Amino acid sequence: MTTSACASTQSTAKPTRPPASYSNEFGQAQGEKIAAVQPLVEQAARKYHLDPSLINAMIWVESRFNSRAKGPSGSRGLMQLMPATAREIGKQIGQRPRPYDPEFNIQAGSYYLARMMRAFDGNLTHAIAAYNAGPGSIRKRLRKGQGLSTRSQSYVEKVRDAQRKFSQVASRPSQNM
Repeated sequence: MTTSACASTQSTAKPTRPPASYSNEFGQAQGEKIAAVQPLVEQAARKYHLDPSLINAMIWVESRFNSRAKGPSGSRGLMQLMPATAREIGKQIGQRPRPYDPEFNIQAGSYYLARMMRAFDGNLTHAIAAYNAGPGSIRKRLRKGQGLSTRSQSYVEKVRDAQRKFSQVASRPSQNM
């Protein structure tokens, strides 16, 4: 994908969907967790020119919308930010790093994803892989002509599948409770 891929990830934000919209697809408890952070997702999508479905997909794959999630490598929060990355981004966006705070985590994770999009010239596949494996790792493999590792390919596929699912929910007519 090229720059046109970047354009396809830009926000076409719709109003926040009621919990029932997500509950029908993801179950009641998950639907409520998803709906609760949608204002934050939509704000970050507008600010960083990302598709809200992509941000939701990243959160789904990284933490299943568990704001207290902690990964085995030490990553934290909804978008599973590493502590050093959270500190660095916190400085760049002028906020104190609070990886378990949904507002900070979604802002910082979206900022980082947008940065990966720019770093990889709008190539969504490479940007998603770099979000997970680190930009240096992805650049090194690409320079060597190796392409993405099986692990990175699997991660990208999970995110893209989740993005399609969230896009489908967003495109359905809103259901009032």
